[in-house]
Amino acid sequence: MLVFQMAAPRDAFDRLFPELFPSSGKPGAPLRGPLVLTHSRWDRATGFWHLRVEGVVGIGHSGVGVAPVSQFHARLLDVDERYPAAALDHRLVNVDASRFFRGGVRTRMAPAGAHSDFGRPESAHLMLSLAAMSR
Repeated sequence: MLVFQMAAPRDAFDRLFPELFPSSGKPGAPLRGPLVLTHSRWDRATGFWHLRVEGVVGIGHSGVGVAPVSQFHARLLDVDERYPAAALDHRLVNVDASRFFRGGVRTRMAPAGAHSDFGRPESAHLMLSLAAMSR
């Protein structure tokens, strides 16, 4: 499962969605692969605005914080770089996309910043790399 710039508190998987992961006799959701989430420090919607309204930044700005499973951290790669299996083959993967998800020239002053800046070749590369791993 791949989620771009998730607008949820950093502890959402521990506090709001713990049923996604197996625990003490509960099977968890039927996810059979990694849960991969991108984040960018340039995402103002889940950074600046979440901080003002909710008192904490969101996953789309800083990645998952507390979770009921261990996490791995990776970075979004350029389209000519291969993702090693060791980077994505984990239960929960935080992908730092700050290098690419920056808001662009047209959205630099937009209130959401880089929140919707994932329509990029690097995003497709990540998605296709995950699909290839699932085969």
